[in-house]
Amino acid sequence: MKERQVEHHDGWASRIGLILAVASGAIGLGNFLRFPGQAVQNGGGAFMVPYITSFLILGIPVCLAEWTMGRMGGKHGHSTPFIFREYLKGFPLKLSGTIGVMIPVMIYVYYVFIESWCLAYAYYFLTGQMSLDGSTQSEMTQQASTFFMHLTGAWANGSSFQSPIIVFFLICVLFNFLLVYRGLSKGLEAFAKIAMPMMGICATIILIRVLTIPGIESGLAVMWNPDWSKLTQPKVWISAAGQIFFSLSTGFGIALVFSSFLKKKDDVVLSSLSSASLNEFAEVVFGGMITIPVAFLFLGMQATSFGTFGMGFIALPSVFGMMPGGAFFGGLWFLVLFLAAITSSVTMLQPGILFLEEGFHLGRRKSSLILFLFTLCLCLPIIYFNKDFAALDIADFYIGTIMIYVLASIQIFIFVFKIGVEKGVKDASEGSLIPFPKSIQFVLKYITPWFLLFIFVSFCYMNLPEYLDKMNPEVMGSLAEIKGESVEDAKTKAIIARSVVIGLVLIYGFIYVLVSKALDHRKEKVVT
Repeated sequence: MKERQVEHHDGWASRIGLILAVASGAIGLGNFLRFPGQAVQNGGGAFMVPYITSFLILGIPVCLAEWTMGRMGGKHGHSTPFIFREYLKGFPLKLSGTIGVMIPVMIYVYYVFIESWCLAYAYYFLTGQMSLDGSTQSEMTQQASTFFMHLTGAWANGSSFQSPIIVFFLICVLFNFLLVYRGLSKGLEAFAKIAMPMMGICATIILIRVLTIPGIESGLAVMWNPDWSKLTQPKVWISAAGQIFFSLSTGFGIALVFSSFLKKKDDVVLSSLSSASLNEFAEVVFGGMITIPVAFLFLGMQATSFGTFGMGFIALPSVFGMMPGGAFFGGLWFLVLFLAAITSSVTMLQPGILFLEEGFHLGRRKSSLILFLFTLCLCLPIIYFNKDFAALDIADFYIGTIMIYVLASIQIFIFVFKIGVEKGVKDASEGSLIPFPKSIQFVLKYITPWFLLFIFVSFCYMNLPEYLDKMNPEVMGSLAEIKGESVEDAKTKAIIARSVVIGLVLIYGFIYVLVSKALDHRKEKVVT
């Protein structure tokens, strides 16, 4: 059988398919797990003020810029280094192109592991094997915590490989690459057209069940009764901007890559606004209206003590254990999380596949196999060094936070200062079903770049020292002594954190060499 050749003609079968694919990539665990936690910790309903503000001055402008830049740069190729070739040259091009290839692939490396947790929970709930039989609320929460720690292998390094989670992980990996191998229209787009409606139907069923629970109004009060005093705290505004940033997958470079397949006659303005709106609807209506009310109704103020993982995999399972019909609704909820996760992870692999195909003229089979082996090898250390999620946490901070801020900033500064807002708007208006909003033009030109820079600097100022300390064995050992924890374990975590950072630097260097060779090879071919 002949190997598939590079499928540049594949593209998108329909505009609705593109919108669903991009929206499904953005709608992920951040919508259903991270957003509720952020809202609870930052004033409940009051959090919506900075949240909506950030959506208007950061989320929408960045989405419009990404889609426009992708379509403009698509004539050079469909992977980030070749799209950026329209705007950058030399070292800046190689530097930015490397970040664009590395971010989605490396986020997939640890995201697919979390995805397997969702699949496992859905399976255990739907088959009736997730039985929490504690007589009190605290006993059920403790049982849920013990189950979670042992299933994910978070109680000791290496224990993940002795847990059933490794089977669910392998299933997720194989399913991801099956969809990737089938291409954009037959793989991701076709799956998104099924998964997105299914996700919406399942989430709606759960929402109706939650809203009909007796006394749920007390849980809803936590979400919609605002604590206005929180608005005076800078941390709340930074958290809101960060949530918008992560929620829309801004800085992943995914929308940039996907929109590069569009032609001049294809709409980018309405498509980008539609995908962003779908994402926000899922986040606020499903994420906020399901997780927060039900958690507070059953757990009370104890719900605020759970982090993102704790809320999703400890608090909610114990809540479903107390609900009538909890096994069915719990299974349905984790099926929603799994669908949200896998549609996101599949999109994360696309930039890497396209880079291998375009940069080295590999067929779909070879590029899929190479990326499969590369990501699998990188997944294994994350899974092995999983005690208290040490490796996962540090990788998420530097890749899923710092580097996506950097890439988003590069994209915005290119759009505003290299392309020019007027030229970008003119290009975006071609084929658009609605005009480019004039208010967004003003925001893009005078507010978004500086707001993005301010958020990035503020976030680093507030969080970077803590993560630098996490890489210092002596500091972590001293902190452990103060807290009465194991000094040896704390030092081990610091060594793991340092190793992860060194590994990320080496991976970046490796991908930089590949990007350089791919760009030089394409340049030589054009000259010839």
